[in-house]
Amino acid sequence: MVKREKKTKKFGKTVKRTEKPDVSTDNLKVIWAFDNIDKDGFFGFDVERDDFYHKEVLSKIINYSNMTWSEIKRQTHDDGKSKHHILNFYGLSKEAQERYKFKFPSFENSDAIFSFALQNKLRIIGIKEREVFHAIWYDPEHKFYPSKKH
Repeated sequence: MVKREKKTKKFGKTVKRTEKPDVSTDNLKVIWAFDNIDKDGFFGFDVERDDFYHKEVLSKIINYSNMTWSEIKRQTHDDGKSKHHILNFYGLSKEAQERYKFKFPSFENSDAIFSFALQNKLRIIGIKEREVFHAIWYDPEHKFYPSKKH
């Protein structure tokens, strides 16, 4: 890793500090983690749900595990929009915001909420932390982050 020095002014003095460049995870394969699952509420990731599509979910997880983040990000819907992407906290449904605040009371990682599209409406929502995707919620009806109708 290459470090570079950066000079900044702080309180009228020039301060030298070492800055580490951001390391991209785009060329790393997706690692799935199920260490923070939320089994409760409307978006509970609970395999006992009547609407939990076991085969579809497992098949897609296996498929995406063999891809890099760059390959994942390049996938698009028929209309050319990204299938899998970061979600803005303020675009989440009211129920999703409440579950997020319940699960993460300090509001941390709100810039890393990531959505995987498995089917037309089916989504798995979680937190992306470097190359690791922490699956947290299951959204079979695309209601966690509803689409805006044009």
